[in-house]
Amino acid sequence: MGVSRVVRVGSPYNGVDLAEVDFEQQTDTMYLAHLDYPLTKLTRAAHDSWAFSSVTLGPPLAAPTGLIATPHVNNTDSANGGDAYYPRAAHYTVTALDANGLESRASATVQAVNDLDLKRNYNEFFWTALPGAERYNVYKADNSQFLGYIGTTAANSFTDDNIGPDLTRAPPEAYNPFAAAGDYPSTVAFFEQRLFLGRTRNSPNAIWGSRSTEFENFDQSTPLKADDSIVLAANAGRVNAINQLVATTSLLALTSDSLFRVDSGADGGYLTASPPATIRRQIGRGSSRLSPLVVDNVVFYTPAVGSGVRSLNYKFEIDGLASDDVTIFSPHMFSGMQIVSWCYAQEPRSIIWAVRSDGKLLAFTWEQAQQVWGWTICETDGEVLSCCAIAENGEDRVYLVVRRTIGGEERTFIERMAASRWDSVEDCCFLDCAVSFSYEEPRSLFRNLWHLEGREVWGLVDGFVVKGLTVTNGIVELPASTGGVKKATFGLPFTVDIQTMPVSMNTDKGSSAARKQQPGEIVLHIRESRGVLAGAGREDGTIPKQLFEIKARGDEAWGAPDKLKDGRYLMDAPNVVSGQTSAYIRQTDPLPLTLVGVYLDPIIES
Repeated sequence: MGVSRVVRVGSPYNGVDLAEVDFEQQTDTMYLAHLDYPLTKLTRAAHDSWAFSSVTLGPPLAAPTGLIATPHVNNTDSANGGDAYYPRAAHYTVTALDANGLESRASATVQAVNDLDLKRNYNEFFWTALPGAERYNVYKADNSQFLGYIGTTAANSFTDDNIGPDLTRAPPEAYNPFAAAGDYPSTVAFFEQRLFLGRTRNSPNAIWGSRSTEFENFDQSTPLKADDSIVLAANAGRVNAINQLVATTSLLALTSDSLFRVDSGADGGYLTASPPATIRRQIGRGSSRLSPLVVDNVVFYTPAVGSGVRSLNYKFEIDGLASDDVTIFSPHMFSGMQIVSWCYAQEPRSIIWAVRSDGKLLAFTWEQAQQVWGWTICETDGEVLSCCAIAENGEDRVYLVVRRTIGGEERTFIERMAASRWDSVEDCCFLDCAVSFSYEEPRSLFRNLWHLEGREVWGLVDGFVVKGLTVTNGIVELPASTGGVKKATFGLPFTVDIQTMPVSMNTDKGSSAARKQQPGEIVLHIRESRGVLAGAGREDGTIPKQLFEIKARGDEAWGAPDKLKDGRYLMDAPNVVSGQTSAYIRQTDPLPLTLVGVYLDPIIES
């Protein structure tokens, strides 16, 4: 993939710290959290305008200023010698509200001494009009230290003629739990219009939720209101460091020791500060720091102890969450290894791509409705470092960071998996680190392959396979026998190997396990494929000595590439006798292979 321009922007993070940065995106803003850095956001203002900035917590409007209170004492009960006149202090503060109803913090408090129980007495106060404020809330503490709501006005003045304060509604108070080193959060998630942050050095098991609809405001009131910020702690007998927060139908906290679910304090309601949300332990299998993947209603995560991948989802039979090991049939692929990066490509194949700690790439096929799942190992001439999936043109394209050795020098590439959808075989790409060319006029010389200097590459040119080409001075030249071509793709070749599980069945002589077997006939059901080889699988998993190819050519015109094959094809199989039987399928050429099914008719000795 070529680009016309690269936009660079300085990051506040050191390279060694990037693996521990957790992130969550909301439209054009991405929030980033790390234990040793202040909460940060990356904002995209335009395609070529990106900026990192530290998050300043608080409401969007500043607090009003210039509040002045004037008591108007028009009645001192002089007719009765002032017997009923009992002046006392009232304290007032004001907050501003913007067009979205978001409230600022309170202004400085002022005092007015008056007896508002007597008629004609009132307190009047003014403040400086605040740009961006649509209206103001006024709060009063009547002969006490607790402020309560007494009214709203669009003007910058208000009159109190003995309005009783509503003490259930108090002004917001500044609250920033992430103000200093040791208090920086490391985990971030969005849930129910709140930004949730977790795990600081000083409070590893704590979770904080922002005010409702205000991602950068964690202010609270006294007493708490429903939309105030939320504070929780995961406690279950051990230190439960919040490694990940996951938003599904509920908020899940994946800790180093257990998995918790955050529930509403009200039946079936949203998470609120009042009534307070609750956090309940669900499963005693902790999670690593690797960000989980959510596929449909299932969460995939890597465990805190050991290796492998587990799923987390609701099970009707237990009426709760359950955790299953989805690597139970492929433990050899994870023994002594960890997943360091992964992503989910929903369309068109529903595959989780996972980078293993040794640089190998794993593919996990997941179709929950069909109960189809399994792991595949993908090896390239180099080491894969990380991956991500981006939706493009109706499918998810997977991007990889790959380290390769070219000309004796290590180089790092950003590579994109080729599109799964193509119109003809000339447009497909089944080569690594490849570049594709398309021209109006035929040619045999192709440039700009400097990244593969000195390497042997293969190519697919106008639908034909060419091998054994060497990149010299960034150029590949086709043999004269091929003539000029309009479409070409050059890259590093790889081989596809597939072996079915051994056939196991019950016969009239009992189980077929460990009994001598022959593969019999093999039928391959393929779709839009070419260059497919097949044979009988060996017990030790090595390549069979005899592989047969599906008949390649049919009624194609002379000089035209072979057509892609669709349907079921009967394959010859060598007469191999072993303790098990399976089919072995191989694809070495850079051509498409879609295997729909494999059918065996084994011969089992009595």
